Amino acid sequence: MNERTNRKISKIEVSVVIPVFNGEKTLKQCLNSVLNQTYKNYEVIIVDNSSTDRTKEIIKKFEQKDKKIKYFFESRRARGAARYKGEINSQGEIVLMTDSDCIVPDNWIEEMIKPITSKQCIAVQGMLKPAIRNYWTRQYQKEKERIIRDRLTDRKIGLLDTANFAIKKDVLKEIGYSNPNIMVGHDTELEFRLKNYNHNIMFKDIQVFHHHPNTMLKTGGKFFERGKWNEKITPVNKIEKSLFVCSNTLRFIGGLVFYLVTFNKDFLYYLVSGTAWRLGILWTRIKNI
Repeated sequence: MNERTNRKISKIEVSVVIPVFNGEKTLKQCLNSVLNQTYKNYEVIIVDNSSTDRTKEIIKKFEQKDKKIKYFFESRRARGAARYKGEINSQGEIVLMTDSDCIVPDNWIEEMIKPITSKQCIAVQGMLKPAIRNYWTRQYQKEKERIIRDRLTDRKIGLLDTANFAIKKDVLKEIGYSNPNIMVGHDTELEFRLKNYNHNIMFKDIQVFHHHPNTMLKTGGKFFERGKWNEKITPVNKIEKSLFVCSNTLRFIGGLVFYLVTFNKDFLYYLVSGTAWRLGILWTRIKNI
């Protein structure tokens, strides 16, 4: 890439959108990493999703120190609503997304926008790695990597994760931005719409640190919420959903038996995550009866 091209790319404004709810424990590290970038032409839009801790105070202090920081408030308690608020107020040609519990590398913006500025694609998905390493986070990481490998092979839904994602603003506007009515899984629903518009996501192996669920309770809670919202947003009919869940559950039970008899260390994680996900689906179905 020649110097003239580099100068042209460096003039492209980028918007980094970060929704946050009660993020006082991780927000400072996140913002320090986002503000320490090799790429310089960007704004940082932070959407406070009705936090009740010191989140607003932390953001305001950063805002006073750096003009890149722009504070917005979203009263509707939903991740999709907070993400949407940030997206529609972004000024950049490219929108980067991460979470308030992430720590990004100093070349994050530069590397994530390269495939877009070089017109290889309209959207880029990066990878996550655990900020805390224990049994639960290692298992969660292994599953995330497996899902990405599978989705890159079979071209199905499940690649998009807004903890490390970049997209052209005009494409995001074209498909209608993140759905503000979705609490969990807004990124999956966004991917459905990208596919409907025949837009593809390019995977790039640039990693950000993320606070994966690090206890049994947090893992179960996360997968329960995923199951609930996955049932709501998956655009297939009830018969297709039932057949999928039935066959998937049979594989799940078979996997549990195999892990148990072979003393596989994945057994506990597989049991907790798989059971919680199915209970979430059941919860949504009961609520809709």
